[in-house]
Amino acid sequence: MNDDSAPGKPATISERGAGMPGTELRASSQDDYPENETAFSCSNMEFDDFDAQSEQLNGHRHEYLKLSTGPFRGRLVSASLGGGIAVHQETVNCAMYQRVGCPEGLIELGVSLGRAPVAVNGIELGRNDVVVARPGSQLELDVPPEGAEFLVLAVTPPLLQSLECMDSSLELLDPHGRKASVAHGTCLAKAIETGGKTILETCALAPATWRPHDAARALVAEAVAALELDTSLGIVRERTRTKRSAAVFAAARDALSVMRKFDYATLSAATGRSPRSIQLAFAECIQTTPLRYFRAIRLHRARNALLAGAGERSATIGDIAAAHGFSNWSLFTQLYRRQFGEAPSETRARAAGRDARRALHGWGSCRSGATPAVRAPPPHPPREGRGQRKASKTRGSQKETP
Repeated sequence: MNDDSAPGKPATISERGAGMPGTELRASSQDDYPENETAFSCSNMEFDDFDAQSEQLNGHRHEYLKLSTGPFRGRLVSASLGGGIAVHQETVNCAMYQRVGCPEGLIELGVSLGRAPVAVNGIELGRNDVVVARPGSQLELDVPPEGAEFLVLAVTPPLLQSLECMDSSLELLDPHGRKASVAHGTCLAKAIETGGKTILETCALAPATWRPHDAARALVAEAVAALELDTSLGIVRERTRTKRSAAVFAAARDALSVMRKFDYATLSAATGRSPRSIQLAFAECIQTTPLRYFRAIRLHRARNALLAGAGERSATIGDIAAAHGFSNWSLFTQLYRRQFGEAPSETRARAAGRDARRALHGWGSCRSGATPAVRAPPPHPPREGRGQRKASKTRGSQKETP
């Protein structure tokens, strides 16, 4: 297996906006390994910009809404172990909605480690639940105001199929199913959490010449064996939505995403429910109101325009605000600062500085403040202009009114 087929590969460069430098990124040289063995690498990065954090997992298609007010803080610990295996631990500090398109060529097993429950595809995760993201599947995550912490084991299907302990009856790990699922499996969840944390801690302390392939393969084999134990005990089961409000909330959210002006009549037509029922669904599922959610959508679209058009001065910040439904400049600035922890002018200035540094160093044109930290297997090619760079570990770093 060559290096491009590894399911995870840490980035080597970070900028202000992803966070402040402070920790180190470890990566071993390919010269330390035989031709058929892949070097391992690991990173531990902190972020003050979710755009930067979300783009660290290349091959994953991300859309998100930050629903809490105030600054974002996040962390991503990632290890590419070679042999088609990677482990990622991600933390965010606020309420968010994330839509994640999972890459082809990987099966990802994830557990939630946070204290507050997270909903995945409308299913509230318990401590012993495992998210199974099959190749090309899609996840919709609703993170509560307390934030969340996830641990993910990413494996290529050929590796799973090569394991002697792999039982063909384990339909949960069938890569041909096109959808994501949530399963209750006590042994599997504990194996992923314990083994994944141990691998990441070991990677952080290991010498650059360490060869983790056997340990990584043992981690995957243990996870499969744990699932077999869950299955034999009859305690593994696929979970489905239990809250009736989840379906109402999902339909209303879809309607809000294409709505140009907030209108309860349109939401009621889309959901078949009264405005009061819709409000209760939002309160139960994400602890906010439909109107505030709609405002968050408009603020994010304005922010995306500020980030994307940093080098094009034809549109003023006022023009961008008006284009997204904010006619009052003072109110827009106030709401924007409350939502993102910085003024619109600071977002544009930071993006312009990022673009200037990229132009100077010949980097790619990623929107966020850091280059991607992980490469997914083919058919997803590396981003243009990334290149091979010498590794260095980086540190990127409520009340609301209607």
